[in-house]
Amino acid sequence: MNSTKEDKVREVLGALFDDVLAPIAEGLRARAVEPFPLRPDKSCQTYYIFRSKRAMKREDFTFPSCADFEHFESRLAAHWKDIGRDNLADKASHFAGAARIAYALGDQDAEVSPFIYVMF
Repeated sequence: MNSTKEDKVREVLGALFDDVLAPIAEGLRARAVEPFPLRPDKSCQTYYIFRSKRAMKREDFTFPSCADFEHFESRLAAHWKDIGRDNLADKASHFAGAARIAYALGDQDAEVSPFIYVMF
């Protein structure tokens, strides 16, 4: 990867971290919320949650995929709004940018390593 691509990766991923993930972590810390607790919360009576959707439908398996990054961004934002995570929905463009970078990195070169055995 050349330095221009590396700079772009650092810029996009740095913005995702600085503008989205770090403020969310800071907000959790301020509320004394453990995002990944190591033991059960004794003050919680139950961890059971009644599901609003109890059965899968055909549409759940045949839902169209994202055709491009613009669809990904809008669908990700819509999903987060549906589940009440408006703070993340507003930042969907940052995640789409990171996805673009990850996808572009996969398109590096088509040369196969001599250490990989390829079968046709």
